[in-house]
Amino acid sequence: MKKIKFHSIFYRFILFILTFGILIINMIIADKNAIIQFFNFNLKLWQLNYFFIGIFLIIIIVFSIVGWKFYICKEGIYLRKIDLLIPWEDVDAVSHVWINEWSIRPNGRQYLYNRKSLVIYRKDYKPICIYNISILALYTIKILKSSIKTNIVVATLATIFNIAVNFGILYYIFYRKLEFIDIKVFLIFISTYAIKSLIVPLIMVMYENKIHGKYLFHDTAYNKNESRVIHI
Repeated sequence: MKKIKFHSIFYRFILFILTFGILIINMIIADKNAIIQFFNFNLKLWQLNYFFIGIFLIIIIVFSIVGWKFYICKEGIYLRKIDLLIPWEDVDAVSHVWINEWSIRPNGRQYLYNRKSLVIYRKDYKPICIYNISILALYTIKILKSSIKTNIVVATLATIFNIAVNFGILYYIFYRKLEFIDIKVFLIFISTYAIKSLIVPLIMVMYENKIHGKYLFHDTAYNKNESRVIHI
């Protein structure tokens, strides 16, 4: 079997923020032929959109090729950062959970990010948590080693909910102008996004800790991640 490599998906968070910002600009500027100055170039708004689409595609391609974090092979799971191969017989269970990161920048800015994480529970060893990994890794492991316990149902439902919320927000902004924003719809989106960012990660971590032991913890405003795992 060939090695199946997996990369960090943090770039998706950046792309979502950029896409959100671009759609807001499009919503505010109704005239698609409006001129926008961009790095000493004058571009029409619709031309600028194609420019950003090109950049997005380049980012996706680059980050899908370089900087892989681990690979799966017939022998087990190899972790690049710590140069460790975990044999399949040492793997007790694998889960895909969201662990919140609360980052405070030097300039005082803060952001909360749901790190999609793959947790490898090992027999007689400390679990290993690999941050910013797609749920496809969990599916791949389950397909190759169906006997390994996973939280594939819970993780799949959470992922579908995440996609629905993000797509719904972008879709609504894309098809609305600023003056037509419904305050009720806005509050619904805010509430739903809060559930996605706060409630869902709490439930997933509580569920995993109940099954496998209290290993996983979220960041707080005062403490960084104190999960009793090997962080990758």
